Amino acid sequence: MKPSLLIVDDDPGILTALRERFTARGYEVSTATDGDKALAAAHERPDVVLLDLQLPKRDGLEVLTALRQRDDGLTIVMITAHGTVTKAVAAMKAGAYDFVEKPFDSDQLEKTVARAAERARLLRRDRARAETSPATTVIGDSAAMQKLLATATKAAASDATILVTGESGTGKEVLAQQIHRWSSRVDEALIAVNCAALAESLLESELFGHERGAFTGADRKQPGRIELAHRGTLFLDEIGEVTPAFQAKLLRVLQERTFERVGGRETVQVDVRIVAATNRDLQAAVGEGRFREDLFYRLNVIALHMPPLRDRREDIIPLARHFATEFGARSGREFTFDAAFETRIRGYAWPGNVRELRNVIERATVMADSETIGIDDLPPEVLTTAALPAEGYHAKVEACRRQLLQEALAQTDGNRTRAAELLGLQRTYLARLLRQYGIGNEHG
Repeated sequence: MKPSLLIVDDDPGILTALRERFTARGYEVSTATDGDKALAAAHERPDVVLLDLQLPKRDGLEVLTALRQRDDGLTIVMITAHGTVTKAVAAMKAGAYDFVEKPFDSDQLEKTVARAAERARLLRRDRARAETSPATTVIGDSAAMQKLLATATKAAASDATILVTGESGTGKEVLAQQIHRWSSRVDEALIAVNCAALAESLLESELFGHERGAFTGADRKQPGRIELAHRGTLFLDEIGEVTPAFQAKLLRVLQERTFERVGGRETVQVDVRIVAATNRDLQAAVGEGRFREDLFYRLNVIALHMPPLRDRREDIIPLARHFATEFGARSGREFTFDAAFETRIRGYAWPGNVRELRNVIERATVMADSETIGIDDLPPEVLTTAALPAEGYHAKVEACRRQLLQEALAQTDGNRTRAAELLGLQRTYLARLLRQYGIGNEHG
């Protein structure tokens, strides 16, 4: 689908030139010569509006305000004359996405409109998902989840970098989406990148973008995900999978909010909030020399840990009911669970966490002969696996860690340097673990 662009300017020569330029670059272009015609043309819901500040009948700021009141998600780029920076700032405060100055820098103009069109595409996609997909809201009545959400709410109000940790399937991306919605950047794009899904060379181009001719097939300049997240939120999923060489490049973005596109020399500066997520123990990776310590501390400004579902069993039934409502709405059915079903899913360990629970409930709504879902609607692995013991997996892992640390200190007569070598850890990381578990103090 071609991106649609409405150009509003009272200069016929500028309108003709811009129409020809953007039509040639694959846009579906419409035009208007004054504010009233712009408001009428905007009923067609263009992806991007390129709007001149100086217009007859209605001032550009009036038109901007009216368009935003009609559709607060509309992506509007203002055209300003040289020396009208004050008005441009006012337009940005009123909800404009960006602005360009006359006389136009052709490259800058095209780049700005392309970035705006990509933002509009992402917003359109997110709205479509919201209409057809489950509500991306973190659900949890347990004490652990309530504490987590209270911290996340406070963190969202700032621009601090957030690191979300937790096992696969616990809902780290859902929490990142919730943080974005709670933040002041909610009207801008949330751009997600799965760092584990791409090879390093492709990841660099995906994040930083590239210049024309940067590599074979790069026939045009392409903005990267960081650039598209300008004024919004960048979600870096599986951050623990990036290579040490790429970690250094990410560190600069976090420190300076600047980067260069692949094959380019121009330094690009962005205003972006970063949320990262991983199912890895990054502290352990730092201790083993696989993850940069300076990058870890840049990412770990605010740490949020998503507990596994087995450690918050009181959330299992509310989550299951939420998913049953979601899937029931698609078929016009209202599902309930019988007592045996609830007992069984509450006692299952859920190694795949919330993602697995959602899949099981979807299957149950398909397999159920009535609107009352019973134990026979569960898959074999849930029916045959032993019930979750009172002491969960997480607690047992913590106990094993504590025992390993104590044994290493005992074998080395309390020498932390030798204990770290024995465990294959850096001494600074061992010291943090000892403080965390409150052991080894007698050795100094």
